[in-house]
Parts: sequence; structure tokens; C-alpha cells
Amino acid sequence: MFFMEKILLNRKGAKFYSKPIRILSLKELKSLNPLSFKILNFLSKEQDYPNELAKKLKIHEQKVYYHIHNLEKAGLIKVIREEKRQGALCKFYAPTSKAFGIELEETYEEGKEKKEKEMKIDSNSFEKIKLFFSDFISSGIFDGSIVVGSPTSHGPFLTSARDGHYAIQLSMFLGNFCSLTKRFVVKLDTEVKAEKAEKRNMIIIGGPVTNMITSEINDKLKIRFKYDKSWQIFSEEKNRYYNDEELGIIAKIKNPYDQRKMIILLAGLKYEGTKSCIIALTQYFDKLLKNYSSGEFFALIRGLDRDGDNKVDDIEIVEIH
Repeated sequence: MFFMEKILLNRKGAKFYSKPIRILSLKELKSLNPLSFKILNFLSKEQDYPNELAKKLKIHEQKVYYHIHNLEKAGLIKVIREEKRQGALCKFYAPTSKAFGIELEETYEEGKEKKEKEMKIDSNSFEKIKLFFSDFISSGIFDGSIVVGSPTSHGPFLTSARDGHYAIQLSMFLGNFCSLTKRFVVKLDTEVKAEKAEKRNMIIIGGPVTNMITSEINDKLKIRFKYDKSWQIFSEEKNRYYNDEELGIIAKIKNPYDQRKMIILLAGLKYEGTKSCIIALTQYFDKLLKNYSSGEFFALIRGLDRDGDNKVDDIEIVEIH
């Protein structure tokens, strides 16, 4: 199915913020009414399955199933994962875009190009980052793979990853310190498993639900993911559990598949937490790596929304070891 997706801009003060918006056809628009819109809006905040939706929205479950069917048929929502609940297989749904709209035929106005501040790295921070990534750089060339979760349903949880595009931000940042080989360095977790390519340096993006490699190395982490009715983050050092959606783990450990290689993990409880880890490493590296000298590294990161636009723009280091 072909989706027409554009960018929606929102201005707050002197800053512009953006998110993808899918332009609806007349047929798709007809599937929306106040109740279906309410369901769509709820699913944009939290993935859920029809029976639970009916309870939370206090609506008869047959009505919810009817609107879920229409929204899915119109391509406005899709199944993200499937889980067994009380002996039944439950389908969890989420919107296919972060925004939907209609567009009238008219000419566009030319906009002024937004000038971003260039990120400058001082010499001390530069050396710290080079040290952190030193195992992944050989003679100025990136030596390893960046592993993202497959965007199709896969793995033991039959989940499709939504955070693979964060690798772009990380890759552009890494370009400050190294060049590429002719080998394609970004791999899906499914490709790594199929090719038996675990025995190399890997930067892994995404949590254990969406990335199978994260799931396999999880028990090697001092700050790791644990499931007990819901996914949480457990700190071995503090003997404490955390469950905020904006939380994520940054870890650097020896590769358990080959002790001569290293793994860097950037993973959240949800994709917001993974994004927080990427932001921490690429924008707040001076604070994150201030005391890093060598070897293994563990940090628990919380993403913060300072300007109130529902997007992470700052980070807090909850724990660091």
C-alpha cells in the first residue's frame, strides 16, 4: 500500500519542530469518526489490544473491534506485536504515522532555511570519544557493524522495530572520527543471525523485544532488562528496578560471542529510551564520558523534554558505572 507522507512543521518561539504526517485519501478519511479518532489518538500514546482498549475507554468491545477493523483496513493502524494473554493471542496496534491530515490543492510558499548551530567538539571531549570508540576504529576506518532491529515482525516476541532510523544520527556522529570500508556496516538483527556474524565489533540499537542480539547479551549486563508482568530495567549495582519509558541503557562490554571484540549497546525500554541513549552519546558525550578511561562502561539514561514539545531534547544520567 502506498502512503503519501510529508513533514509537519510546528513553530514554538524561534525554534521549529517537525514530525511525519501522512496525507489521507477520501476513502481513508471516511474511516474516521469521533470514536475511531479517539481510539487512534489513544494508540498513538500507548500500543494496546482491543479487549484492553475497551476497558480503558469504557466502550463495548464489539464497538472497539469494529473501529479497529476499519482503521486497519484503511491503513491507519497496524499490528505491532502479538502476545498471549490468558490463553488468547492478543494483537497490539499502533498508528502507521505520527500525524494524519488532508491537503488542498494550492501552491506552496517558499520558506526560509533554518540555520542550525554547528556542534563543536573540544579537544578533551574529542579524545574521550575516540577512546570510547577506539575498539571500533582501525587505522581511521570503522571496524564493526551497527545492528538494528528488523522493521518486520520477528524474533520470540514477533515485534517490528521502530528505532532503526536512529542509526543515521549515530552514523553521522561517527563520521567525525572515522571513514567507512566498502562493506555495508548496518545490519538487521535477523541478518546477523542468518549470517552468523556475531563474532565482530557491534554497536547494537534497540531493546530485547525489538533486537534479538540485545536479548541474547542482556544477562551479561550490570544494568539490564527484566520482564515481570512488564519490561523494566534492573540495576545490579543499586539492586533497583526502573520502568520509565524514557529510560535507556548505554553499555560497553566484551562481545560474549568473541571476547576479542567489543559491543556497545544503546537500548531503551521503548523507542523513546533508545532515542535518549543516542542523544546522550552524540550530544552530551562530554557529560557522559567525563570519567571514562577504558574497559567496560554502563550508564542508565533518562530522556528529558525541556521545551514541552513531547520530544526528548536533554538527558539525565541516573546511574553510571
